Amino acid sequence: MMSTYTIFGGRGFIGSEIVSQLVNLGHSVFVPPRDDETIYSKNLGRVVYCAGYGDCEKSPFDVLEANCILLSKILEKANFERLIYISSTRIYMNQTDSREDMDITICNDDPRRLFNLTKLVGEELCLKSRRDICVLRPSNVYGLALTSPLFLPSITRNAVKEGVVNMYISKSYSKDYVSVIDVANAAIKLLISENSEKKIYNVASGFNVSAAEIADLLSRKTGCKINWHTSNNENDDQFPITNIDSMNKEFGFIPRNVLDDLENLIEEFQEKLKVID
Repeated sequence: MMSTYTIFGGRGFIGSEIVSQLVNLGHSVFVPPRDDETIYSKNLGRVVYCAGYGDCEKSPFDVLEANCILLSKILEKANFERLIYISSTRIYMNQTDSREDMDITICNDDPRRLFNLTKLVGEELCLKSRRDICVLRPSNVYGLALTSPLFLPSITRNAVKEGVVNMYISKSYSKDYVSVIDVANAAIKLLISENSEKKIYNVASGFNVSAAEIADLLSRKTGCKINWHTSNNENDDQFPITNIDSMNKEFGFIPRNVLDDLENLIEEFQEKLKVID
């Protein structure tokens, strides 16, 4: 019997890719509209919760609502077989390691610490809910997102469309970047797995790439100008390499290389933006 699939946040960047992959596999997918009360009366089947929000400065209550409150209601009231909660490896900021079972420190000087706190609360609600739950922590996600504020899609878009990229970080600023295709694929693997209940998994490329490496590639492929601005954040390059041993060993996860992928992404942006213009 085919399972029902429900994707909260299914119109967003990660969610829409999960929906697309499930549909391509021949599944029917339900994407609940905002404030849909039927989610508490129907069988949701297998669920991915990727309805997160991150603007801590302008909309702190929306961050809490999306990352925790709606999730808590679903965990308490909804009928489902399994739920995958999309968290974030941002919680490893300024840590020395990134194992899923390590202790986490919240940084007082992090302006987006509310995001980290709500993601951790969301994770804990899931793990304490006595439901069939898995937590997926993706690193910095990239892909063909024409309006996304995420770092890599936005600077790629600026390089192609404006011919100028303003970098408000240091050249040594480095992070782990993961393709949205890989994140969606990992979420679907956890959805159908029978052996990952109440586990946490990182999904990432497994290596960090510096802002200088990305800028050099963008400049070489598009001819754009890179403007480096002084960074006031002393900790802006403090992200450990993401440990992906669990996904690799249990699911054979082999991620894409962001620098190889970025060349193709630039071409995709060029094609799409040409059509829009």
